[in-house]
Amino acid sequence: MRVVYDTSVLATILSRRDLILKLQANVSDESVALVTSPFILNELEKVLSAKFGLTKQGAKSRVRLLARVAAVVRPEHIAPVARDPNDDPILAAAVTGKAICIVTLDNDLLELQQHNNIQIITPLQLDKLLEP
Repeated sequence: MRVVYDTSVLATILSRRDLILKLQANVSDESVALVTSPFILNELEKVLSAKFGLTKQGAKSRVRLLARVAAVVRPEHIAPVARDPNDDPILAAAVTGKAICIVTLDNDLLELQQHNNIQIITPLQLDKLLEP
């Protein structure tokens, strides 16, 4: 399943060892194929150092590791869709990367429910989808 995680969900995952291991297991068994973009990766690096207390080097190294296991797409600009313009690049990455879903806790994105047949769901909803 091709999945785009928004920045806040990725930051939470990369700041907790148990969640890193869970994501790694999902990627390893191919239940999740990560899709991301330079916008998401740049934003993630900033958030990890500013809000999660990682050093700039620590944030950069985690983002590099993520980029190695993800399909990094370079989306074209899309017409504004979300109430928050910072969410549009997330939607664009999902469309370009042919994602099945976007995983987020952002209410502006969740309110959309879907975009171009891409479901917008919470991490808990993704966990339920991945259950055997």
